[in-house]
Amino acid sequence: MKKRWGTPKAIVEEFEPNEYVAVCWGVQCDVDWANRYEWLQGDYNEGVTHAWDHCGTSSNQVIRTDDDGNPIRMVETGTDGLGTLGCTIYWDKNYTQQRDVSSVKVGDTIYWTTRAEDGRTWNHMGKVFETAEGHPNRS
Repeated sequence: MKKRWGTPKAIVEEFEPNEYVAVCWGVQCDVDWANRYEWLQGDYNEGVTHAWDHCGTSSNQVIRTDDDGNPIRMVETGTDGLGTLGCTIYWDKNYTQQRDVSSVKVGDTIYWTTRAEDGRTWNHMGKVFETAEGHPNRS
């Protein structure tokens, strides 16, 4: 058997993850707080109500990401026949200062609105929690 020597060379491989890191927090609407808020606004009797099996379920608030896994928006799924609704996140309970979803951190209390095609707007509030306890950088 004959051996042949080649010129040494370095090969650099680019890391390509097979999965993107997901946003690792969840939030559910505090339905009791939100229904009280809608009542005080005068919208409760107009069909602007909150339910534990809809916005009160954390899996119904979904974070959409870009191709690099960065959070770009939050949507609500599992609505009562309204389809997927976009969420506008706010810093304050007066719903005046919009907040980018990328600024949301575990432990924050956030406020958000959803709006149906018929013009109704729901006002939500919830505390952000870890979805993978003890592992803040993975879902």
